[in-house]
Amino acid sequence: MLTTLVRLLLLSMGLGLAASAYPDDGIVNREYQLKTAYLFHFAELTEWPDSPATVTICSQGSTPIRDYLPILEGRQAHDRIVHVLQGDALAIEQCRILLLGETEELSRALLEKARSRHVLLISDSEDFARNGGMIQFTLRDNRLKLVINLTSVRQAGLKLSSKLLRMAEILE
Repeated sequence: MLTTLVRLLLLSMGLGLAASAYPDDGIVNREYQLKTAYLFHFAELTEWPDSPATVTICSQGSTPIRDYLPILEGRQAHDRIVHVLQGDALAIEQCRILLLGETEELSRALLEKARSRHVLLISDSEDFARNGGMIQFTLRDNRLKLVINLTSVRQAGLKLSSKLLRMAEILE
């Protein structure tokens, strides 16, 4: 637990340094820094059926988090190396975690591909988890919250750590 907190603190400090190059509002920067830190922890706290040595975090579509993701490249998440891919038309086969931008729609075809390929789908779009997405970032009372659709996660053959589940609102 202590090592996880220390790593989160160090990652947040690194993200803070990376964000200082951006002229955005500090509150907005912190929101995206925190979302980026969560993405890193999803790589640590998710169990895939085939135990990959590399976890590729993909970002598809328009989202300010894209500016912060490069800091995760090459980091060690337990015994896995984190790799980051960004683009507008990524092949889902390349991804273990797919972050969809605000304007990206969660289609049935994408959801089925993610389930069959064991890809964790994440977005901050409204009702993402309720519509079948796996993890949704949401702001409530100026705090970042997670909403997890546990049924979708299980259908993809993924297991999330109890540490992660305790922090989230669970939909089943």
